[in-house]
Amino acid sequence: MSASLKLNFAGIDFINPFILSSAPPTNSREMIERAFEEGWAGAIIKTLAYDLKQTQNVNPRISAVKHNNMIIGFTNCELGSTKSVDVWLEDIVKIKKNYPQNVLMASLLHTEGLVEKQWKEVAKKCEEAGVDGFELNFSCSHGMAESGGGSSIGENEDLIKKVISWVKDTTCLPVMVKFNAMVSNISQKVLVAKESGADAVSGINTIRSLNGIDIYNFIPYPQVDGESCFSGYSGAAIKPIGLRFVAQIAKDVNIPISGIGGITNWKDAAEYILVGASTLQVCSAVMYNGYKIIKSLTQGLQKYMDKMGFNEIKDFVGLALPKIKRHNDLNRNYKLVSTVDLDNCNGCGMCSIACRDSGYQAITMSDSNKPIISEDKCDGCGLCHSICPKDCIMLIRRKMRNDVM
Repeated sequence: MSASLKLNFAGIDFINPFILSSAPPTNSREMIERAFEEGWAGAIIKTLAYDLKQTQNVNPRISAVKHNNMIIGFTNCELGSTKSVDVWLEDIVKIKKNYPQNVLMASLLHTEGLVEKQWKEVAKKCEEAGVDGFELNFSCSHGMAESGGGSSIGENEDLIKKVISWVKDTTCLPVMVKFNAMVSNISQKVLVAKESGADAVSGINTIRSLNGIDIYNFIPYPQVDGESCFSGYSGAAIKPIGLRFVAQIAKDVNIPISGIGGITNWKDAAEYILVGASTLQVCSAVMYNGYKIIKSLTQGLQKYMDKMGFNEIKDFVGLALPKIKRHNDLNRNYKLVSTVDLDNCNGCGMCSIACRDSGYQAITMSDSNKPIISEDKCDGCGLCHSICPKDCIMLIRRKMRNDVM
């Protein structure tokens, strides 16, 4: 029997762990329903605003981040949903009627002064319309943060307590809090959220950034009528930051976690689960590949689980956490040295250049243009192994005096 992707997260049943983040891919009922048809388990509505004046977008607002002309991510300064709460309330009813087995959550964020009435009113109306839960946006890194919402809430313990209490006083539905990766002392903030009634946390949101500068007219990207602003960075490159965020919370606070940040394939999803996430939110990969990516995500994750002998998602949540230690506690009583598979080496010399100019000068090139490694000089840093385009450099363990083999 194949592994099951079904799970219960914060009291909500999911047919699989994959959720569309509150972002451009969840901007309308039609989009969400198409995603559900493809196999997405859940979707979080693009963040609702009490007043649409708070979500007046600029053009353009999305800009690709490229390396060697390949897209590796996006920056955006997009705000919340441009559809009114009343329109969304009608759409929520229709979505839940058409797709009762799929999870639909509302993302809440209000700016211009944090008015208690706004949070409570929208939460109550969304609950009555049929949402399955809420995600509180304490993480937006641009526009809304500048107006007193988003990440400005997530940095303030008093505001975290206050807003969560407003929503929890209004609804009995599960409430998840979305944090930004740059929040100081994140474990303490999550603990405060949990003690204030949060049922789960999610993260990371985009990272405050500047995509680049047109070096001829001096205008940053995206260029909005000759000017620009800081934007939120998303995509594959932020995965290491997202993994750290999830792992740090999972090690310190016992609370369900929805992992976000650079998930582009099933392996990324498995990594997030191994460091403590139970559900997985995706945005940039959908912006680049469309909703159909869900097929490879679910099929790949299920095959991995079958191979590893995991029957359910919960069987491998957090299995990597015991291997994450303090730097000072890592073993220093052995040495690694590099060795080369000469049969597969193409003689590019990248390892020699890197070691010469950024390492320990342990690699020289032979007359036949093959690397020669001096074990006496090699410090085992891993740079040559990391940059080899043919994966033909390996690190071999050498016993040292205090090493226990």
